[in-house]
Amino acid sequence: MEQAPTFSTLFAALKTDVQELIAAKLKLARLEIFEKGSAAGSFLLFGVVIINLIFFALLFTFVALGFLFGKWVGSMAGGFALVAFIYLALLIILFACRKSILIRLQNLFLKELVKEDSYELD
Repeated sequence: MEQAPTFSTLFAALKTDVQELIAAKLKLARLEIFEKGSAAGSFLLFGVVIINLIFFALLFTFVALGFLFGKWVGSMAGGFALVAFIYLALLIILFACRKSILIRLQNLFLKELVKEDSYELD
């Protein structure tokens, strides 16, 4: 004949279950943090690579424009001075639009950081 469990054995089993549940929840939270961190890190790394490629493409484009403008105006210094003025104009435009650019970049980063996976939405 089987004995009914006592209060102390039920309490011990409950305590063990709660400890296992807390450990599993902590492990899940840690894994979710790692997942979000790795997603944000890969997003940032990809962004740095893209920005570097864009930088070098623009650099060589402006060097070529400097030579082209220099040929047109008959002076290499004059051609590169025109390119410098183009850079200054772009800098002024970027400075004037800096708040909206920063907000868009922040939103992009935050969207990537809190992006939900498709299986979590189901």
